[in-house]
Amino acid sequence: MFGLVRVSQANARLTPLVKNLAKFKQLSVLRGGRQIVPQSTPISVGSALKLSAGIIGAWNAAGFIATAGFGTHKLTDITGTTAFIASSIGSLYVLLQNGNVGMASASRAIIIVGCVSAWAARLGSFLFQRIMNSDKDPRLEYMFRKEGEPFLFGPSAFPLKLGTFWVIQAAWAWVSLLPATVAIATRPGGFSPLSTVGLAGFLLGFTVETVADMQKSNFKGDEKNPNRKKWCDVGLWKFCRHPNYLGEMIVWWSIFAMSQPGPVWTIISPLFVMGLLNYVSGIPLIEARYEEKYGDDPEYQKYKESTPSLIPNLVKILKQ
Repeated sequence: MFGLVRVSQANARLTPLVKNLAKFKQLSVLRGGRQIVPQSTPISVGSALKLSAGIIGAWNAAGFIATAGFGTHKLTDITGTTAFIASSIGSLYVLLQNGNVGMASASRAIIIVGCVSAWAARLGSFLFQRIMNSDKDPRLEYMFRKEGEPFLFGPSAFPLKLGTFWVIQAAWAWVSLLPATVAIATRPGGFSPLSTVGLAGFLLGFTVETVADMQKSNFKGDEKNPNRKKWCDVGLWKFCRHPNYLGEMIVWWSIFAMSQPGPVWTIISPLFVMGLLNYVSGIPLIEARYEEKYGDDPEYQKYKESTPSLIPNLVKILKQ
């Protein structure tokens, strides 16, 4: 008697489990008899941004430790640019961990990762090659401790100033990647018309930046060029004084477009890049340095007055 009661009670407990298992089996089968993996929870925007910050922060922290420990300026640019690649690949990995996201639905994310990686690899290798041929980096030279100088309280405040530089470099990568991070990690899907326009814009900006850097490098490196010690005014540099920065701005506006639809606030990224290059670390530094070196040269003043800073004069170009 008691045995029958226990069996009945056990059956009562098992019945809901059996029903739930049957429902799960029904949900796991699509028309045609194909099985699907149960849905996983997509990563939130906040989590994606934290992941990006963690990867970029750790990457740059390692670069800072190596730079400070070995007293070298050679690792700065290559570490800063490859952080873009590491963060993008990390975001894509998170997206692909979602059981419902296959390669087809991740196509836009994969292309964005490819674009970011191509830009970072090209710029990083260019800057690394340039710095390897240089005895010092004027951006960082004053941040290194001289012989006999005390830690923290000397002119270089080593390693505080150097550490601040690396924090700013990490922030540059994280902010620039905002639209890409959100699109890659949280918004699977194919290309929209705006994404296609963005890809075309990226290819244009990438080409402009690459060609401009190559032309200036060749101009400065040509031993037979009598003007190699002066400002570059050949190729794209005939049409504007900073074509490399123009190309970079186009790149990040295009990545923002490729990442749409997405949060509008991620427009911070291209605006940040524009502000940085126009008012902080790009054009102002170069213009000041050139003015100091060539300010008394009438030919430089003529070049400066007749050549736009960023946006080429299309009417003038068409007349040539």
